[in-house]
Amino acid sequence: MKPFGIAALVLSFIAVITPLVGVYIAGLAGILAFFSAGGGTTFGVSAVIINIVNILFLSPSLIMTASDEFAINASHQDQSQINFTILLLIQLIAITVFVVKWFISKRTSL
Repeated sequence: MKPFGIAALVLSFIAVITPLVGVYIAGLAGILAFFSAGGGTTFGVSAVIINIVNILFLSPSLIMTASDEFAINASHQDQSQINFTILLLIQLIAITVFVVKWFISKRTSL
């Protein structure tokens, strides 16, 4: 599953330098990281870490639109909070997949 891990890592780097839609590319990279569990785990985990940093710290426009202070209207704020939550949830699910695969591989090696 190395190709999925490499693709996720490349998309993660592209997402960091792409304005506005970069966080959505990070979501796509997180989905590709799901499939890299196994052979390409190091690439996938690296991609997920870069995605989390990108979503939390490097995308101020997403954070500003999801906050109460800068909301244009209530429906816009709700949609932004949903997008922010879904993007982080994708990354957390990918981490869970990696941890479960790791435990399974350790258990079968005993």
